[in-house]
Amino acid sequence: MTPQDLTLTDFPTSAPPVNGAAEAKLRSAASSAQDAYGDLKSAATETLGDTREKVQDALGRTREQLERRYDELEAYVQLRPAVAVGIAATVGVLVGLLLRGPSKTIYLRGA
Repeated sequence: MTPQDLTLTDFPTSAPPVNGAAEAKLRSAASSAQDAYGDLKSAATETLGDTREKVQDALGRTREQLERRYDELEAYVQLRPAVAVGIAATVGVLVGLLLRGPSKTIYLRGA
């Protein structure tokens, strides 16, 4: 009989009963797996907490930096409003040119 000749009915449908020593090993393995899962879960929770703290710190520093830069920009605009308007107009024209897309001009050849 070759492996290709086997069907599902050729295999037993239930496992033989487990003896005491094998059952103890299975319970020990299951307990070890549960302990490893608990350790992994604790480590992941701790790492997540540390990462959350670092992100919150970085966010706070970034917010402070943005507020400081905004205050500096506001002071500059109040000090030199004409220059600020010129810069804003230039930036507006450049953004408009970039968003406009390619030229839609059609050139006709001599007929």
